[in-house]
Amino acid sequence: MIARKKPAARGRTLRTLGLAVLPVVAAGALAGPPPAAGQSPPAPAPLDRVLAFPAPVGEERLDVDGGAMGAWHRLRKLATTASLLHVTAHPDDEHAGMLTLASRGRGVRTALLSLNRGEGGANAIGPELFDGLGLIRTRELVLSGRYYGLDDLYFTTAVDYGYSKSVDEAFRSWDREAVLEDMVRVIRLNRPLVVVGRFHGSGRDGHGHHHAAGLLTPEAVAAAADPARFPRQITEEGLRPWRVLRTFRGGVRAGEPFRVEVDATGSSPWLGDTWQRWASRGLALQRSQTAGRVRTGGGRYLYERLDGMDGGDADAGEDADAGEVAASFFADLDTSLGGLPALLGEAAPRAGPLFDELQRSIADVVEAFDFRAPERSVPGLARGLGLLHSAIAASAAAPETRFHLRLKARQLEDAIMAASGVRVAAALEGPARGAVLVPAESATVRVAVETPGSGDVTVGAVRVVSRGGDVLAWATDVPRDSQADVATLQIRIPRNGSDEAAAAPYFRRDGLAENHYEISDSTDLHLSWRRPALSAEVELSVAGHVFERTVPVTARVPRLPYGSVTREVAVLPALSVSVEPKVRIVPVVPEPAEDSDPGTAGAGEPVTSPPTQVRVRTRANAGPLAATIRLGLPDGWSATPETVLHEFRNRGETAEEFFTVTPPAAWRGTARIQAMARAGGMEYRAGYRTIEHRDLRLARLWRPALAAVRSVSVARLDGIRVGYVMGVGDEVPAGMEALGATVELLDEAALAALARQSSPGDLGVALQVPLARDSRVARMAAQRTLPRANAGAGTENRFDAIVVGTRAYAVRPDLLEHNRGLLEYARRGGNLIVLYQTQEYVPSAMAPYPASLPRSAEEVSEEDAPVRLLAPDHPALSVPNRITEADFGGWIEQRGSKFFADWDPAYTPLVETHDQGQAPQEGVWLTAPVGEGRFTYLALALHRQLPYGVPGAYRILSNVLSRSAVDR
Repeated sequence: MIARKKPAARGRTLRTLGLAVLPVVAAGALAGPPPAAGQSPPAPAPLDRVLAFPAPVGEERLDVDGGAMGAWHRLRKLATTASLLHVTAHPDDEHAGMLTLASRGRGVRTALLSLNRGEGGANAIGPELFDGLGLIRTRELVLSGRYYGLDDLYFTTAVDYGYSKSVDEAFRSWDREAVLEDMVRVIRLNRPLVVVGRFHGSGRDGHGHHHAAGLLTPEAVAAAADPARFPRQITEEGLRPWRVLRTFRGGVRAGEPFRVEVDATGSSPWLGDTWQRWASRGLALQRSQTAGRVRTGGGRYLYERLDGMDGGDADAGEDADAGEVAASFFADLDTSLGGLPALLGEAAPRAGPLFDELQRSIADVVEAFDFRAPERSVPGLARGLGLLHSAIAASAAAPETRFHLRLKARQLEDAIMAASGVRVAAALEGPARGAVLVPAESATVRVAVETPGSGDVTVGAVRVVSRGGDVLAWATDVPRDSQADVATLQIRIPRNGSDEAAAAPYFRRDGLAENHYEISDSTDLHLSWRRPALSAEVELSVAGHVFERTVPVTARVPRLPYGSVTREVAVLPALSVSVEPKVRIVPVVPEPAEDSDPGTAGAGEPVTSPPTQVRVRTRANAGPLAATIRLGLPDGWSATPETVLHEFRNRGETAEEFFTVTPPAAWRGTARIQAMARAGGMEYRAGYRTIEHRDLRLARLWRPALAAVRSVSVARLDGIRVGYVMGVGDEVPAGMEALGATVELLDEAALAALARQSSPGDLGVALQVPLARDSRVARMAAQRTLPRANAGAGTENRFDAIVVGTRAYAVRPDLLEHNRGLLEYARRGGNLIVLYQTQEYVPSAMAPYPASLPRSAEEVSEEDAPVRLLAPDHPALSVPNRITEADFGGWIEQRGSKFFADWDPAYTPLVETHDQGQAPQEGVWLTAPVGEGRFTYLALALHRQLPYGVPGAYRILSNVLSRSAVDR
């Protein structure tokens, strides 16, 4: 059984897996009173995770962020010290237009904090769910963030376990203190002037996660300013308390008071569109949730000021009129460079004249900027960089001022790079090697610095470094060819350069029951993903000012027939070993039902433990390589073959080996099997599944090479042939095959063939089934028609059952076109099952009898919600497996989604379930005879249960697919 597990309270310590921890800092870096005479001033907070939004690689760069337009965008960032942190619950919750206007329109340093990575959502672009979906949605949010102009993106360690209807459920599942601790750490890292919560922090937010985000945001703001809260962040991680000046919340309704109205409907001359429409284009790229649809309208955002909850800002300046509505979060705050010390409650008298001169210098650059010749701005920017360095030195006793000035220096360096047109690139020379290197492998890295038409920039030392900071190669005298300064460096990956822990994401969990990630390397904690495995560091000099640029080492990988794609080079173990499926069920003979006759499945059969197959997939990241592959089995188990020797000839080659595993006689329960491969004196026990979708950076979902084998008392489906109409992608067909069924995926041609078996002349017979007078769909039936075959058509059905996969009507236009053929299949004696669908499925027109599936269709999100059998003696609940309430134990994430709201009396509802406080839901599993066959709408979340071996899901699947289903 799998159930949500709330982790033990962490107290106030950073959870790690013991692989890396943040360094302890000197006492002088801690928060506290001003230093006494003769003491060193306190150190500013660390900068390693600020202005750390993932840099674009290759094709990821947006056109508007290059050339003169990119330089202009960076200039806009220089004239203000304004900064904000936007807090949401999931990817795609964000106020996209507000973020875009703030960053691209007003130059605000803009950060986004999402409490989780969206692991519990649906997936409109593929079969990945749970942690795999979290990796996808993280990458989608990065892609959207490029449109918004984000400077930073953060996540807490909380996991999205699925839709939550109450904040109480959210805090039962999450460790509230742990989430708060993460939020406080992000605030202390980023140190924004303003925090803007997306949600209201009340029941109006709907989703429990949204409500939690709204509640926790002002709490985190208050805690971040209190040195007594989470003190180890201060004593061990080098952070300092931070007092946010203003806190706002969204979710304000029409007619309610608000303090800020952000209008993103105005046009941007630089983007060629309104801020909101540009942002909506970016938001639409979160395709796993939006299916690529661009939201229209909107663009006006209202926010309420949380005065008194954030410690106030009396020292920072109050609004002139307490009731006045502002167009900016920073109204009446002096966000000029000269106003920075006072804004932060510090004094830097020696830096005052420098601030004034720096502000004028930047204003002059902005005023004189020429879109036809952005490089003319470089001398003025270089002068500003010199003034900024002097101001930093003059602010030694003002640590917060220094922190923000150091950020401004990095922004100024970005502006110099953009205006000068200088580009730094590092790539593998020669074969791309799939953008993968392995320990002990040698390679050549070409580092090129293009300085087109700019004599103001010169190149110094060049280094290639590992993620851990090891220098693998360097050069101090970089030759120049006709277009660039080029250094060709030979590197060798250390023999201990990578294992699964180093190659995998820095966050992981052992199973779906865990609602918080464990952290394997706190260096990148809260960032989108690990920093590059290999980077090139280049020293550049501009008018005597030296700074460093760091870029990832990349490679061009073929992606035919669409050319190639640029990827960061990964350092991976030589072998990846994975097991499919992760949970293998072994159907064992069920006990016959009390009222069954001697011919019922299982009656009189001996109790046995049949063998099962385990597939081991081994991928070579180097070649040639000889590997011995085997299974580690529990006592008394055997495998055929015992070992397999495979000679990998090429990098990227994959071997799939099938082992027949036999448990002891009469075995029942759950057992674990470990797959492993040995090569070159090393043993490999983990592997990854590659996740790649259009426009998204490649992800690798790492898992130990472990499989669980679970016995399930369920009737097999030997000899049953199933046609499956795959939708967005799921693993339901594998579940059918585990029961012994033969599954064939139905493509467009197969559906067209079914439709051709129908005669257009048969489609004019109207439904005669009476509807309840109070039915909301009664009107829908007036013109409804049902396909009927010509007399004597007699086409023999090829499949015992046809199943329409999850959300198939949303992504299969051919299914809409040939839906008639499916209904005809059922009328002629077939068994048609439709799994849960979204609003694209209109049952009043696409099902055999009227029903409604509204856009806001109900779902039951509590996986342990009570279930009541409405027709326990119905054959669907009794043959060949007797379904009871016990079959709904151990479910994962939810009961189901997208229930029928109303339906024709021809349907029989089979079960009822509901969340706490929700009305009983009976539109979950409905079935009806159709001609000589049967139609079933099954909105239970089988696609989430089957891959994890939930026994009841397999027993339900066996019943709906069995041959007896049609005769009910």
